[in-house]
Amino acid sequence: METNASRPPDQVSAAAGEPRGLAAELLSLLGSVGRHVSAVGALAGEEARGVAELYLRLAVMLGAAIFFAAFGYVLLLLFVAFLVATVFHVAWIWILLAFTVVHFLVAVLCATHVKNHWRTPLFPATAAEIKKDLEALKPRP
Repeated sequence: METNASRPPDQVSAAAGEPRGLAAELLSLLGSVGRHVSAVGALAGEEARGVAELYLRLAVMLGAAIFFAAFGYVLLLLFVAFLVATVFHVAWIWILLAFTVVHFLVAVLCATHVKNHWRTPLFPATAAEIKKDLEALKPRP
């Protein structure tokens, strides 16, 4: 007949009421913690891909806002220069003004889009999972 001392700790039946010992319990706890950390890490990795996509889109929109603002500024300077030089004798200058206004509006729209999405919550599933884990660890009344 085999004794508990000769069996590995994972084969000792807890249902039979046999004590496994402190070392076996600590190893079991360490394994459980390792699996939990691994699962949370995998979840964070999945969410990190989503966050990377969000910030890439925001970076592209910010780049577009900077581009259109700079282009609009150049057009506005050209407008002022031609306006002063021609003293309103050429009609195409108003078209240049319209282009300038359109480019500034596009820049404002892009910047507003970035501003509205800048505070998007990051890692919502991981935060919910950690909150659920903390709730489970609270003592029940």
